[in-house]
Amino acid sequence: MKIPPYVFLTLAPLFWAGNFVFGKPLSEALPPFGINLIRWLLACAILVPLTLYLEGRFPRPARYLWPGLLVMALTGVLLFNSLVYLSLEYTTSTNAALINGATPILTIVIAASVGFDRLTGRRMAGALTSLVGVGWIVSWGSLEALASFSFNRGDLVMLVAALLWAIYTVLVIRVTRVMTPLAVTTITAVLALPLSALIGGYELATQPIGEITPVVVLGLVYVGAVASVGAFLFWSIGVKGIGAARASAFLNLIPVFTAVIAAIALDECPGLPQLVGGLLVICGVTLASSRGRRPADEE
Repeated sequence: MKIPPYVFLTLAPLFWAGNFVFGKPLSEALPPFGINLIRWLLACAILVPLTLYLEGRFPRPARYLWPGLLVMALTGVLLFNSLVYLSLEYTTSTNAALINGATPILTIVIAASVGFDRLTGRRMAGALTSLVGVGWIVSWGSLEALASFSFNRGDLVMLVAALLWAIYTVLVIRVTRVMTPLAVTTITAVLALPLSALIGGYELATQPIGEITPVVVLGLVYVGAVASVGAFLFWSIGVKGIGAARASAFLNLIPVFTAVIAAIALDECPGLPQLVGGLLVICGVTLASSRGRRPADEE
C-alpha cells in the first residue's frame, strides 16, 4: 500500500520538533555552525552508505540541476539551522516561533512567483490560519504579549532563516522531478560539507566549548540521524507528492509537536491557549493542503 505524502509531511515536523527540544542544551555547549557541522557529518555517515546501497551508486545529477542543488545545499543544509541556533542567542523563543510561522506564506508566494505552484485563496487562508494558531500558542493566548512583539537582530536572523527554508522547499519540487528524495538529500548534504567544515570548524577551534553532557551527546545523535536524515528525506518525499505551496503549511505543526514533546519529556502540561492554537494550526494545515473543488486548485 502506498503511503500518502501527508504522512511524511506530518512526520518531518514531528522530527524537527525534537530538534527544538534539544536545541537549548546544544546551543549552550557548542557554537551554532559547529553544531551544524557535527550534525551533518553524522547525517552524511548515514546518508552516503544508504544511498550507495539503495541506489547502487552515488547520485549523478544532470548539469542543469547543479545550480539548484548548490542553492539547496547553502539554504537548507548550511545556513537554515545554523541561523536558527544563532537567532536563539539574541531573541526569545516566542519571537522566533512567530517569525518561523511566516515560512509557509513565504513559500506559497515564492512558488507562485516562479511558476512552480498556484497562489490560491484557499492556500493563503490556510497559511494565515496556521500562523494565527502559532501566535496563539507561543503567546499563551495573550493579545498583550502579541502587541509587545518587537524586532531585534535575532528576529532578523530568524526571518532570513525562514526565507532560506522557503527557497529550499520550492527548489525541492524541481530536483525531485528527476532525482529521488534520498539522492537529493544526500547530495545536498555532501555539497554543503566543505563550507560547513570551514565555518563550523573555525567556530569549534576558536570559541569556548561548554560541558559535553550525555544530553548534549544524545542531542547531537538525534539532530544528525532523525532531524537531518529522517526529517529532510520525509520532507522531500512529501513536497514531491503534493507541491511546495500545500506542503509548506505542515511546518506550522512544529510548535504543536514541540508542546506535546515538552509535556511528555519535561512534564509541561499544555493549557487552553496551546490546545486552541493547536486546533487552529491543524485547521489551517487541512485547509491549505486540501485540493478544493476545482481542478485549478490542484498542482
